[in-house]
Formats: sequence, C-alpha cells, structure tokens
Amino acid sequence: MATARSAKEGLKLMTMGLLKEAAREFEAVLAKNPQDATALLGLARLHLAQHHPDEARPLLEQLLVLHPHHPEALGFLARLKVEKDKDEGALNELRALAKNPKAGFTEFYNLGYALLSLPGKEEEASQAFVQALKAEPKNPHATTYLGVSVWRQGQLEQALKCFKYAATLAPRESLPLSLAAKVLVQQGQIGKAQQALKKAIQRAPRNAELHEEFIKLCIFTNSPKAALPSALELRQLQPKNPNGPYLQGLVMLTSGKVEDARRLFRETLGLAPDSWEARLGLARALQLGADKDVAQARTLLEEAVARAPTEPGPVNELAVLYLEKPETAAKAKELLAKVLTVHPDEPGANLNMALALVKTDKAAAAQHARKAQKSTDPSVREQAERLLKQVA
Repeated sequence: MATARSAKEGLKLMTMGLLKEAAREFEAVLAKNPQDATALLGLARLHLAQHHPDEARPLLEQLLVLHPHHPEALGFLARLKVEKDKDEGALNELRALAKNPKAGFTEFYNLGYALLSLPGKEEEASQAFVQALKAEPKNPHATTYLGVSVWRQGQLEQALKCFKYAATLAPRESLPLSLAAKVLVQQGQIGKAQQALKKAIQRAPRNAELHEEFIKLCIFTNSPKAALPSALELRQLQPKNPNGPYLQGLVMLTSGKVEDARRLFRETLGLAPDSWEARLGLARALQLGADKDVAQARTLLEEAVARAPTEPGPVNELAVLYLEKPETAAKAKELLAKVLTVHPDEPGANLNMALALVKTDKAAAAQHARKAQKSTDPSVREQAERLLKQVA
C-alpha cells in the first residue's frame, strides 16, 4: 500500500508542476517495485512533458510487457512513432483510440500532439485538443497546444487567449508565456511581448533559451540596459555557448561600448570560428569609434558573405562598402542579386540595389525603392522616399 500511495504522490507533484520532486517519487517507487504500473506510467509521462522521448520509451515498453493492452502505453508509443517516423499507421492507431467510446483526455491529447508534428494537420489537431479539454477543461497542456494549433492556422487572437489562460492554469510553467510573447511580436505588441518574456524568465530563470529570446527582443527595441542581466545570466548558464558572448557583444554595441563589443565578438569567434554572425558584429564594431578599421571590417564582411551568401545582414553591409567605390559597384549588384533571389522583398537589399542602379536604370531603381518603402525601419523608408523623388 505504501508503494501505491507514493506513486500517487508523484502524480500529484507532477500536476503541481514540481517535476523534479515527482521524478524522485516515481524513481523511489520503482527502486522498490520495478513493476509498479502507476510509477512506470507516471515517470514516462513526466519525461514526455519534458520532451525526453528516449527516456520515456523504455518505460512504456516495460509497461506493455506487464500489461500488453494498456491503452495509455499503446497511445503514447504510437504518438512517439508518429513524431519520430511520421508513421501513418501509428497515426491511425491514435485515431482509433480516440474513437473508442471510452476515450478520454489522454487519447485525444495524444492524437492532437501527434498531429502537430505533421504538416497540414493543424485543424484536426485543434479538434482533438478541444475534445481533450471537454474531458479536462482546465488542463494547461491541452490549452497550450490548442493555442499552438490555432496559431499555425493564423488565428493569432485565439492563440493568445489560449496561451494566457494556460499561463494562469499552470503558474510554474514558462512555455505558455514564451509562446504568448512570440504571438505578441507578430502582432507588433513588442512591449507586451517583453513583459511576457520577463514573466517567463521569472518562472524558469535557468532556461537559457528564454534569456536569448529576451536579449534579442531588447536589442530589437534598442533597450540594451534591460538586456544586460539576461546577457550575463546566459554567460553563467552556458559558458561555452557562443551565443553568450555574441549576444552580449550586441548589447555592448547597441550601448555604444565599442571596445567591449569588439572583445566579445572576438571571443565568439574563438568559440565558433565559422560564425558569420560574429564576423558581421565585429565588422560593424570596427567601423565605429575613434580607431576605425574599415579595411579589416571589409575583410570580415567578405568572409561572412562567403559563408552566408544569401543572408541580408552581411551582404547589405558589404554592398554599402562596395558601392562607395566605382570599381567594386558591380560586385555589390552581384551580391545583392543573390539575396533578392531568395528574399525578394527584403527592404535593405532592395534599397541598396536601388542605389546601385540609380545612375544606369532609373525604372528598375524605382521598383526596388518602392519595395524598400515598406520597411519597418524609418531610416530605410526615408532613404527610399528620397530615392523615388530623385528618379521621378
């Protein structure tokens, strides 16, 4: 009886979001009784909730050895097969389990979750999560993934409602808030997105990915001071992750601390020698301050473009330098053409191509300038408008 009670305690802890504590409970039960079905299933579900399928699979297989027709174990394994192998037969197994008159939350949830791993199945996934929520109306996971399924269908407001509600249902979970932040960015509500990410970080302060997202958002909004604590925390959490010094370098560059930025970008290149992003950052830093080194910046940009020939960032920076000299203007056009083949509406590349063509093909220059006019960057829009007046 003590073992059964302990396994149930693990389930209770898991529903409270105390995953480490729940894992200890399940493992303690299995140490005493390796055939405890409740503990096997509970620990497998915990691993699935943490996105560790390889750790969940053997537990589920062990459960099926003990109970060959265990519906939850069959469903979870079928779901894993769909996720890993895109297996249509396994998907049909999940559909059959969901059609059973006795089907409940788990059957509908597994079906919905598996469908989300397949392209074009978002509407069917939504229907499955709706059915799961009829069985458990306040389940935060089903609410979250219902949000994901409607988000992928372009229903931003409905997705945001789901993520916000899931965040209230699971006050320890960071995922609903981080997803809400992404939707808010799509809606142009950057301030609210930052607030959502702040709350997510409060819930999961050791989640490096959340810190990275927050830093990038702060840089986008020119708020380097707000980003600095996360930049330092990321360095502590993952000392060998090149994104740490790189993002801190961007924070320093945005703050006007050019020397610090250069040092950090060089540190990034020490960790990631092939990084075009670090080369671009260092090149930008070398073009600022009293001791500019444009020649070195140009070399770095050429190396960055060689590694990422269709990335707008390094190509635009190098094109600007090439357009300053008549003998390299043709090279600029060639580089920009490659970017525009992949990113035909990229504002910066269109502006630079318009500048490259303004003296030789005014009609084409105007066409590119009109595309650049759609930029969210005021300086790009202003330059495009001036250029259109020039070629009129």
